[in-house]
Amino acid sequence: MNLVIPRLRRSRVGRLTLTGGEPFVHPDLLGICRAATDAGLPLGICTNGTLVTAPRIRALRDLGAVHVNVSFDGFRADSHGRFRGRRSAFATTLDTTRRLAAAGLLQGILSTPNRWTTPQEYGQLCEFAVEVGAKYMPMNPLSSMGRGVRSQNLAAQESTMRAIREATTGFQTRGLEVVHVRFPNDDQPLGGCLAGEIVYVFADGATVVCPYLVFAARTPGSAHRDIEFLADNILHDEISEALDAFDLHQRYPVVDSATCRSCPVSRDCGRGCPTAIVARGRRLGSPDLDQCPNHRAQPLVGSPLVCS
Repeated sequence: MNLVIPRLRRSRVGRLTLTGGEPFVHPDLLGICRAATDAGLPLGICTNGTLVTAPRIRALRDLGAVHVNVSFDGFRADSHGRFRGRRSAFATTLDTTRRLAAAGLLQGILSTPNRWTTPQEYGQLCEFAVEVGAKYMPMNPLSSMGRGVRSQNLAAQESTMRAIREATTGFQTRGLEVVHVRFPNDDQPLGGCLAGEIVYVFADGATVVCPYLVFAARTPGSAHRDIEFLADNILHDEISEALDAFDLHQRYPVVDSATCRSCPVSRDCGRGCPTAIVARGRRLGSPDLDQCPNHRAQPLVGSPLVCS
């Protein structure tokens, strides 16, 4: 803590998010949180909600500048519990979310569309999010990359993804920002890539410009190696210069296809997610065919990739 957090601050990191795995497994989680807030870093924690005790909630509330996001994989014991490995997990996570909300700590609800969950459940999950005062709800489909290749048979089908979008549209007017990440796209220009703006530090200190690029590079058949996206190791040295010097888009510029050059929304297009390209076994610089409405995508192996 005395090494990593000061180096993050010297690298102009403006906020910190603890994720995992499950952060509440860490025996000194509260110590890490205290060190971050003492250093002036607003802190977020992403949790599955099964290990968040009342004393920890009180301690996090007392720190200030802390928010928590809770993951749901469905809105029934049969769906969420099956995904998590035990049915009782749903009741625990539900109760934890309400207690976090009551303490003023809840910020968002995170969800992963999968084949065990019905589209209607996502509407119910949005209703619950509004009830507890969550501010946003990103929905990331299961990804077919790295270890996630083994779970590709659990991914929601395209028809299900479209039904989920329909069931969750309209909640913006009720104060909930619903973010549909890599849902089927029929007519919108693609977003851009934030690699390098949101850095990731692994438990061994490896500091990368995007964790998803690392996971995608570990997919069987990837044309890239995970080390290509490593900036440095924060446990070994200062990382500010290495991060400033690492420009993914300069190293791997996108080469527009003829379709891109003739596309009417080309100027507004961010060319999509490099991680999706790596996970599909293509070289960076290729277009993000899976999401582009003006390209005929090649047959998918697994589901579209998660990237927010």
